[in-house]
Amino acid sequence: MTEATTPAGNEHDAAMPAAAYRMTSHEILALLAFQPGAGTALTRRVLGLAELPDDHDLVRAGVGTLNIRDTVEINGEEVTLLAQARILARIFSTSSEWYDITRIGAEAVSPSYLVDSPAGRAAIFLRPLSEYVCLPLRDDVDLLDFVQLTVDEAVAALGTEGGGIVSSRRYRVEADKPVVANIKVLDAGSLQLASAPLDDDGQLGVRDLAAAEQPGLIVRTVLAAAS
Repeated sequence: MTEATTPAGNEHDAAMPAAAYRMTSHEILALLAFQPGAGTALTRRVLGLAELPDDHDLVRAGVGTLNIRDTVEINGEEVTLLAQARILARIFSTSSEWYDITRIGAEAVSPSYLVDSPAGRAAIFLRPLSEYVCLPLRDDVDLLDFVQLTVDEAVAALGTEGGGIVSSRRYRVEADKPVVANIKVLDAGSLQLASAPLDDDGQLGVRDLAAAEQPGLIVRTVLAAAS
């Protein structure tokens, strides 16, 4: 397994470690079809695949792409997952917890994901044209450290782009709704936190962050409190 030291590096190919593995949404559906498990529905939900039908044509298309990448072995009717594809299939199908950190700015929307499971951990970055860059992580990587750093870097980037929002969500397999902690970067450079508890209108409560408060640490604290 590999530890990523620059979670915001999804913007440049050169910043991605050699262990990173690229796949499409069809390939992920194929992996989930190979090894369905308790975390399958959660994986589909977090990655925005819940509305895609789990039909033979999509799975076959995914297997075809996996074959081109040499991550499956096809012997007649028998298909065997290889290398990173096998590792990610196990992680996705047994996932127990996900983090979704999405930077929303005037120039682009950049989602990043972290997944934890009994089979391992991984960081996933969504790129244009539904390409997912997947990076298996070492078991000793603290995902909340990763969340904190990703939020801080996203906030800093939005500060140079005129503002935006960093949306952070924590999903758990036993929870119906995610825990949410959003940071709004105003054009003047000040920051606001939107999180539970809800206000009188049923919306997330909003407060201004003091200059000394670190947005990544604040988001980490809110998400960790849901444990």
